[in-house]
Amino acid sequence: MDTRPTCGEALVKLLEDYGVDTVFGIPGVHNLELYRGFAGANIRHVLPRHEQGAAFMADGYARMTGKPGVAFVITGAGVTNAMTPLGQSFTDSVPVLLVSSDNPRETLGKGYGCLHEVTDQSAMTRPLCAFSETPSDPEEVPGIVARAFDQFNSRRPRPVHLSVPLDLLAEQTRTDWSPRPAAPKPGPELDAIEQAATLLDQAKRPLILVGGGARGAAQQIIELAERLDCPTLGTVAGKDVLPSNHPLHLGCLMWSSVCDQVLSEADVVLAIGTELSRNDTYNDQFVLPGKLIRIDIDAAEFDLRFRPAVGIRSDAKLAVEALLDVLGPQVATNNGVERAAAYRATPFEGFLPKLEDKHAAILEQIGQAMPEDGVLVGDMTQVIYTSIPKFPLPPKGRFLFPAGYGTLGYGLPAAIGAKIGAPDRAVLAVAGDSGFLYTAPEMMVASELGLNIVALVWNNRALGQIRDDMVNRRIQTVGVTPEPPDFEALAKAFRWSYARPDRAENIADALKAGFAANGPTLVEVQDGIPGL
Repeated sequence: MDTRPTCGEALVKLLEDYGVDTVFGIPGVHNLELYRGFAGANIRHVLPRHEQGAAFMADGYARMTGKPGVAFVITGAGVTNAMTPLGQSFTDSVPVLLVSSDNPRETLGKGYGCLHEVTDQSAMTRPLCAFSETPSDPEEVPGIVARAFDQFNSRRPRPVHLSVPLDLLAEQTRTDWSPRPAAPKPGPELDAIEQAATLLDQAKRPLILVGGGARGAAQQIIELAERLDCPTLGTVAGKDVLPSNHPLHLGCLMWSSVCDQVLSEADVVLAIGTELSRNDTYNDQFVLPGKLIRIDIDAAEFDLRFRPAVGIRSDAKLAVEALLDVLGPQVATNNGVERAAAYRATPFEGFLPKLEDKHAAILEQIGQAMPEDGVLVGDMTQVIYTSIPKFPLPPKGRFLFPAGYGTLGYGLPAAIGAKIGAPDRAVLAVAGDSGFLYTAPEMMVASELGLNIVALVWNNRALGQIRDDMVNRRIQTVGVTPEPPDFEALAKAFRWSYARPDRAENIADALKAGFAANGPTLVEVQDGIPGL
């Protein structure tokens, strides 16, 4: 009797061997052979209520842990539901592995009218992934998985989609599958490091611009900033890379009126792990009159926009360590602390100047409530837009935000994924009353698992940003004032605790109570209460 595992069984075991400990998945008739593999596997299965929630949870888990987030979905409808989160993970360089089923090999591309049929499923997801593959033989699967983990570990960590035909999932394997080592992270070329060190050594007003791709190099960047005596500035994706209380760190002043001043006054800008996106300034482009040095694991970025004087294709940590070696121990005198203090003291407007006082009152309460390692997960909502330049994170805090793709509905499921990845940390999701409803069914996951996350819903009874944009462009407002639900009844239906502070100064107490609760809490903050 042949006892070799099926492809589905072997795939789950292979993922476990790669270190996967959590899968966000929804079983269906098309991916049951994947679920056969969970018998005896040491992998936690989390059941979201929608495939969009599954992939958003995988994204939040990945950002929080640094490990790939994994989602299992069915053919066709499951994949299309997960594509919006894939787009978010792609633009923000988040390692997510989407494993789906596909129709039997003999039907692919034929248009037979099979259940969940997509004529070319991988072609559909390919623009949102580092790569998307449909194997034609079970023995191709371990190589595709190895490529995925190589992508996550040694290249720009974008999503990967593995689309496995139904008949292939049930087919027995012919060999033993085991993990393959990823390529080492790329290090810098010495010549480029020396050129960059010369520019930095000669600079009088250097600036380090820190993107999300610099996350693994925080300590080295702090040492480099201190060596150069220069301020550091975080992009939106890099808002939480460096500690907010360091005297050289400006936090994230993007989306503020002072950003152009900071960038334009620097004679040398060292940009680490950032694509210098328009989403980082919400203008057409950065203003960078000084010389530009770029460190990025993806050298293709150097030819897309902002061609640098020196381009260093490298893992951020390895490149900064090399710069420190070449620069040597001598500390420069560039008045970095004084410059940083002056920038921080400069009055500035953020993205939404007319609303900032109102948002600031909410953000102040959030700051009072969050512990020093608290996690703020932002949806696309105006309170969070104001927080980008105006809210200093706790010293060891994290900030998860759908910066590149800008997806409504991100906050709640990403917060669930983050909490599963870091169960001992306080996690707060902030969403608007409309955006929260995009993924509200995932509330059941949090209560089912007893996760004491807190969701703050900013209820202004509107799609506030779109309404304001219509007004500013003299467009008659249409479809921007949806009636919100009874959030207290919604919380009760999903077995959440509920609080609705009657004054702004009571928001912090409601949040603290939520962080201390045994399960999830919804805090509804209504526009117009005293103090707002």
